[in-house]
Amino acid sequence: MTSRTWAIAASIFGLATLGVFVGFNFLPDVAAVYAPGEAATYVSAFQRSTTLADLAQVFGDPADPAIIAAMDQLNTLDLYAFIPAYALFLIAAAFMLGGNTTLKWLAVIAALIGAGGDVVETYQQLQLTADYQNAASHLPLIAPMHWVKYAGIGLNGVLVSALCFTAERRRWILGVVGLLTLPIVAASYVGLVEPRAFTGAVALYWTTLLVVSIIAAVRAKGAPA
Repeated sequence: MTSRTWAIAASIFGLATLGVFVGFNFLPDVAAVYAPGEAATYVSAFQRSTTLADLAQVFGDPADPAIIAAMDQLNTLDLYAFIPAYALFLIAAAFMLGGNTTLKWLAVIAALIGAGGDVVETYQQLQLTADYQNAASHLPLIAPMHWVKYAGIGLNGVLVSALCFTAERRRWILGVVGLLTLPIVAASYVGLVEPRAFTGAVALYWTTLLVVSIIAAVRAKGAPA
């Protein structure tokens, strides 16, 4: 596949990722409980929960069935649409950028580690919402896999930055933005910054990567395949 083909694929999967992310707010059970954009705060808190007291902050005490239904709907769409879309987006983007083959494959592996952690995390969340009375038995893997997910995505950002700085065609803005992801995830893990900082950094990284992908696809339109 040519860089043009990879750019088109990255654009498609990146737009699909964005579309699913926006679509979270319009799920009927979610819209019934949360204002637009509000669900993300509670999803993040759920993902970092380690105790029943943490869960009570998300679901209420006793747990509100409407919130359980909303989280179940969110995580179902996450598992079957959002995670596959962003994993394919990050993989296609790595090959689009050109440069060192080893760095490309390391970026792909990091993306797959992040997506794999996300799959385990999200699956455990679905198990928990389906069996809330035994929530404690489903908690142990959620928060650790949450950090595996962001560590993988953060490492992907650093490796993509390396591609941006070393490939024949340099992409300085994307390189700088990608470089921010892993340090901010690490700072959040040790409590130096709020969780919204690393989710914001990842969102900025993915948005920049999507813009670069679309520009590369459009510029390459007239190039031979």
